[in-house]
Amino acid sequence: MGFSKKWMIISMVIFIATEVALGIVVGKFIVGKYVSINLRFLIQGMLNIASYFVGGFIIGLISPGLRIYEPASGAFLSVAVMFCISFLTPFRFIHFSMTKVIIGGGIAFFLALVGARLGERVSGNRLHE
Repeated sequence: MGFSKKWMIISMVIFIATEVALGIVVGKFIVGKYVSINLRFLIQGMLNIASYFVGGFIIGLISPGLRIYEPASGAFLSVAVMFCISFLTPFRFIHFSMTKVIIGGGIAFFLALVGARLGERVSGNRLHE
């Protein structure tokens, strides 16, 4: 099957939904408790990273046919979109940088690719390598 832009866009939505769902689950354990701002940033970062792997896995399970590169591309674009939002923020430490997009997008691409491969294997689709 060829590359599907539709599944790439669906992947972007799934990554956002996965991060929100993980945040709700983890948030139950830390809301109302004393947590340093550094620990909050660490937890937020880990949830963000985990959402690309988990989202890729979900897409590998539910997508028709073999979908490996669509979730990976969707993850990269999700990072790029989030960094584009930084144009609108007044905070200096969140400013847009192409280096950040490439590094963050590369990490997200890799995690979504690994998650999608695992999801495809669990669902019974075999990769022809």
